Amino acid sequence: MKKMLLIILFAIFFAPDCMGQYGVAQAWGTDRGLHGTTQALTNNNFIENLSSTMGAKFGFKGVGGNLAEGDIEGTIYLNENFTLGTLYVNDKEVKKMYMRYDAYNDEIELKDALNSEEIKAMVKHPVYSCSLDGDEYYYLGYTNEVGGEKKGYLVPIVIGDAYTLFIKYQKVYKKGKQASTPLDASFPPRLLDKTEYYVSVNNESPFFMKAKKSEVISIFPKQNQSAIKKYIKEKRLKAGDHNDLRNLFTYANTL
Repeated sequence: MKKMLLIILFAIFFAPDCMGQYGVAQAWGTDRGLHGTTQALTNNNFIENLSSTMGAKFGFKGVGGNLAEGDIEGTIYLNENFTLGTLYVNDKEVKKMYMRYDAYNDEIELKDALNSEEIKAMVKHPVYSCSLDGDEYYYLGYTNEVGGEKKGYLVPIVIGDAYTLFIKYQKVYKKGKQASTPLDASFPPRLLDKTEYYVSVNNESPFFMKAKKSEVISIFPKQNQSAIKKYIKEKRLKAGDHNDLRNLFTYANTL
C-alpha cells in the first residue's frame, strides 16, 4: 500500500503538465511536422484556450505623453488586412480563422468572421502555430543577437535535416525629430520594417545569424566552407538578400 502511494505521489508531482512539456526540442525537433510537434492531441483545453483577450496595443511615448495610433507613420502590422489562415495544435489543423500578424508586439490577431468586431490573440505557446499569407508561424525559443534567451514567432524559409533557416519579421519604433534649424530635416515618429535571420543546426534551438557574408559562412563546418564559398561566388549570392539566403541554405542541406 505504501509503495502504491509513493508511485501515485511521484506521478502527481513529477509528471510534466500538459502545457509545460513542450520545449523547443519537441516543438522543433527531428519528428517535427510543418506546423509544430507531431504529438497527438491529448487535451481539449489546447483548443479551448487557443485565443485570449488582447492587451493595449499602443504605448509609444511622445514629447507630450503617449502617442495615439494616428500620430505615427506606418503600421504595427505586416499586413493590416485580416486574411483567412489556418490554426494548428500539435501539428493538427483545428480551425480556419481570419488573422493578421502584429510585428511590433509579436502577436497573431484572430477573428472568427471578417466582419466581426471582436479581435483576440493566439496564445503564445509552442503547441500553437498557424499559416498566414503563405508563411508558417511557430512560437519558439531562440537566442538573440546579444546572446539572450527569447521566445517569439519565427517563420522558416528553408527546412532541412542539417539546417533550418528562419526569418523574424519586426516593426521598430523610431522617435520623431523636430528640425532645429531651417537646414535640418524633421520627421514624424514612425514604425520601420526590420528582419532578422535565425538558424537551427541539426534541429537545435535557433540562434541569431547576422546577414553578412563572413558570418553566414561561419555557420557551416570547416569541411564544407570551401564548397559554400564556391557556391556563393558562382551564383553571385548576397548575404542580405532573402532569396539568396534561401538558395544557399537549400544547397547547404545537400552537402
